[in-house]
Amino acid sequence: MFSATSVYSAMNVRISFGEPQVFLSSGLVVISIPLLINNTGLYDLYELNITVNLVDYNGSLVSTSTTFVPLISRGSSVETAYNISMNLDDITSRAQIYLFNDTIFNMDASMKLNFARVVPLKGSMNTTIPWGAPLYNFSVGQPSYNDHNLTHRRVIIPLSFENHSPYFGVDGMMLAEMYNDRGEVIASRTSSLDAPSHSKYEDRIELIVNDLKLTPSGEMHFYFETSVFSFGPVVMPYG
Repeated sequence: MFSATSVYSAMNVRISFGEPQVFLSSGLVVISIPLLINNTGLYDLYELNITVNLVDYNGSLVSTSTTFVPLISRGSSVETAYNISMNLDDITSRAQIYLFNDTIFNMDASMKLNFARVVPLKGSMNTTIPWGAPLYNFSVGQPSYNDHNLTHRRVIIPLSFENHSPYFGVDGMMLAEMYNDRGEVIASRTSSLDAPSHSKYEDRIELIVNDLKLTPSGEMHFYFETSVFSFGPVVMPYG
């Protein structure tokens, strides 16, 4: 009798997932996924445990989290959520992947519960979560030169990138430093950034450089200080 009714009851447990919600909190990107468990069976469910692992494109663990519900009585439903947290400091430490390139994360979820304190049940699922790079296709064009006065020249450098992140805008400050081919800093400038989610950013950096220190080629170094991440230098050659 118990075997027959437990199979019937197991078939009448409904588990559904809502639309993921994404928000920022204390340096974390938090993905919250609503979860509804509806127990229309004949027995109580105990010790529901859902563990979620988030791994990157090469299988490295990015985040892990566990949601625990001690009891779901028969004839009742429980609404909860499991949260996946990604530390932005960890993300920016692997900046070439996450700041400048779109990628995906693989999410593996495993579920365990105890049916009527007698029968343990297990299940699993997996899906993918896209990651959009906030500095996608960061590019520096060739500089142009105009006379400023008898001893200095104005250097104009075009700059662009696309904020592919669906989670946050790129707002803050950027420091640009110009180096000649002898490794000397010959000019610098700080400018503001404002690139909302899913937008393209284009600007021109104007620097005043001493003619005696200017060389046909060198490097540009960029440092970013935003409300979400800090990173630098990004080194781009010119000439």
